[in-house]
Amino acid sequence: MSSGEYVSESSGSSQHSEATDRFEAGIERMNIPSAPEVGAGRGQETGSSSQATGANPAAITRGAWKGSDVKQPEIDWLYRSRRIPAEVVCRLPRDEVEPAPEPGEYVVFSAHFERGFGLPASDFFRQFLDFYELQPHHLPGNAVFYLSCYATFMEAYVGIRPTREAFARFFSLRINSVQGKDIPKPKPPVQCGSCIIGSRQGSPFFKFSGLESCRLWQETFFYVKNDGDPDLINLPAFNPAPPSKVNWSYSPGVTHIETNRVVRFMEKLMKETNICSDDIIRTFISRRVLPLKRRAHKMSEMYGPGDPTKITGLPLSKKDVVYKARQICQCHAGAKDRFPRIEADRRGPCRKRPLDRVDPDPYIHWSDLKMGRTHTSRPGNFSSEAPGSVDDLPMLEMPAQPAPNRRSMSMLLPWTPRPEMSLWRNSPPQGKNSKAPAPDAGTSQSLPSKRFRTEVLAGKETSKRRYKGKQMPVASGPALKLGPRPRGALREP
Repeated sequence: MSSGEYVSESSGSSQHSEATDRFEAGIERMNIPSAPEVGAGRGQETGSSSQATGANPAAITRGAWKGSDVKQPEIDWLYRSRRIPAEVVCRLPRDEVEPAPEPGEYVVFSAHFERGFGLPASDFFRQFLDFYELQPHHLPGNAVFYLSCYATFMEAYVGIRPTREAFARFFSLRINSVQGKDIPKPKPPVQCGSCIIGSRQGSPFFKFSGLESCRLWQETFFYVKNDGDPDLINLPAFNPAPPSKVNWSYSPGVTHIETNRVVRFMEKLMKETNICSDDIIRTFISRRVLPLKRRAHKMSEMYGPGDPTKITGLPLSKKDVVYKARQICQCHAGAKDRFPRIEADRRGPCRKRPLDRVDPDPYIHWSDLKMGRTHTSRPGNFSSEAPGSVDDLPMLEMPAQPAPNRRSMSMLLPWTPRPEMSLWRNSPPQGKNSKAPAPDAGTSQSLPSKRFRTEVLAGKETSKRRYKGKQMPVASGPALKLGPRPRGALREP
């Protein structure tokens, strides 16, 4: 394939092995510096440091266009990982040092795709570029990483879409100019990465540490173009001019109501959950989502591996999460230093319990179960209300039992005053048949006092309940004789 030719998702399939090798080789440009290599990189000369001593700004190579070395395997990886939709056509640069897009083309960077950017760009990212009048080449790799972390916190933890007001409350923009002792002031901004995003002074937001030297990210540019009517890119047209610093001093202050609520929620969250910046980075990496890509819904509304906002439904191990984080932020010693919560959340050894030989919770046949007395009106009624109330719901189904006699029911059921009895006791006497309550009778709210029925047996007044040896009474006097029916008696019908 010749340089400058349009490529699509299906092209380059025969170069799978070459794609893998090229992608592994591209890790060097992904800027994972070790401790001794910070400050020096591939193709980076000593004159390109932050304090260059050249008098000619044209001789400064820091932040300048240096061409592109993006190859077809990297484009195939962006298609496979759903960072670029299939309806968008990509074109590899030719031998030009600075981007030269054709009509309808946009300039993007593969280094931005590795840090949470995707096509079509999210509405927040497009509003951010339009509000500050910025271009994608004005944002270095670390700036895109900070924007991804901010969008992740707003969507996944606060539960709202990211806004520029809250961003301006937490972050500030400053110019990245060409440095040199002999360069007169005002010093011109660099060609690539001229806008630096940093934490605002006194900001309560989390502190993130990007790569100390995100080198050669500007050498990862290529061109994209819509292949249909829908806009699947959502980026401003390319403009090589430096940023105009429009609205860079904007700050909502402490009068913005929504931003104040976000600040209070964040402070409460930090106090109650001990959340840290590592959790924010782990969120969008482990969930396999691109924070700066237009998605169907927020991160707080994701619902599993089949969610359409994911680039893939396959999960990442904790070790792979750390490795992917090392590609976009500073990681010194390893997981314990940079991501201590990963080690704290590690699952301990799982000890399996032996299987039971006998069922410890078998099915109980209620016909064989002998239950004692119960305080409820019937089995299954666990309500404290009177029997027959609205809360009297049967919980168990019992087999049919013979109807109990009055003596057994009196022993099982608690005494409950009848409604007509309580009304009769509280109502005043009316008419000749009204009788006053007995002197020893209690109120309708209390249980009645014990009153034993008495009867006369053999000329003695005895209590029926206390009479143990009760016998049939014997009538005294002559026996009763039955004679013929007297006249005038009523006849049976």
